[in-house]
Amino acid sequence: MSKMPCNKLIAEVSGLTESQVSTYLTQIKQEANGDWLAFFGVEINKDPGASNKLSPSKIVRIPEELAKNWLDC
Repeated sequence: MSKMPCNKLIAEVSGLTESQVSTYLTQIKQEANGDWLAFFGVEINKDPGASNKLSPSKIVRIPEELAKNWLDC
């Protein structure tokens, strides 16, 4: 099991700012394969600049290896 990704890593992977991640992130869940899923709330749709950077599902996948080796948190 790898450590939970920080907002800075989620921002890097998603293209959002750390502030947007802090505002709209609703849940982080680890999958059985070790990858992490970051779920964003529907409120992000009120910010088109942020919303357009995400897939329609508003879910961002962070690979386990990246979460394990990310040092800048």
